[in-house]
Amino acid sequence: MKMRCHPILLACGLMLAAGWGNAGDFAKLVLKADQKEFLTLEPILVTVKSQNPGLSAGAGVKDGIRFDIKPAVKPRSGAKPLPQEAKIADSSATSRVIDLLEWYHFPAEGTFTVQASLESDPNARSAPITFTIRRPATEDPEWGPVDRLHHMPWSNYVTDAFCGDTFDVVKRWPESKLAKYCHYWNGLHHQHKKEYDKAIESFRIVAEKHQGFVLADHAKRGIEECTVLKGK
Repeated sequence: MKMRCHPILLACGLMLAAGWGNAGDFAKLVLKADQKEFLTLEPILVTVKSQNPGLSAGAGVKDGIRFDIKPAVKPRSGAKPLPQEAKIADSSATSRVIDLLEWYHFPAEGTFTVQASLESDPNARSAPITFTIRRPATEDPEWGPVDRLHHMPWSNYVTDAFCGDTFDVVKRWPESKLAKYCHYWNGLHHQHKKEYDKAIESFRIVAEKHQGFVLADHAKRGIEECTVLKGK
């Protein structure tokens, strides 16, 4: 009789063979990315979920989430959690959204495999995920938006140093894959400047037009905050 291997068992076996850890550990920590491909300069947003509270919003910091990346990339200095994540107490968090591009110097293109683990619990580690960073060619519709950004405008969320590139992208390339990120960070900039109506308008585009987007809930919380701040 022909034997068949269950796909999950086969995947776990391949992970073990690759040296990614014990299959039993994977249930403790889950790492997820909503896409397999990212553009150059596109935030690499991943979600980390833990069985227990106490999940830090930081990556690679003391008692934070550690990411093992192959091929290896260098960490960035001065990296910060996503603004809404920073407002959630580490002691209560069981899920975190983290921008890997904020925390690590990924090149403009390449394929990478990433596994998450906890500094506080070395036995808690996720199954690895793999994604590709693609640099658009000049004939690609996304070449214009990426070329206009030309650097990371969201690099460490210094809103006082806002360069205006994200405003230009949403005007000239409203259907770009990068537009939803630009609307979100435009909202953060307006909120920082106390321009609450403009902030709500930007956040609402993210929350309503991109409901499945990983930052949609962050945008909804931004709307709630700006609505309260308007009334003060």
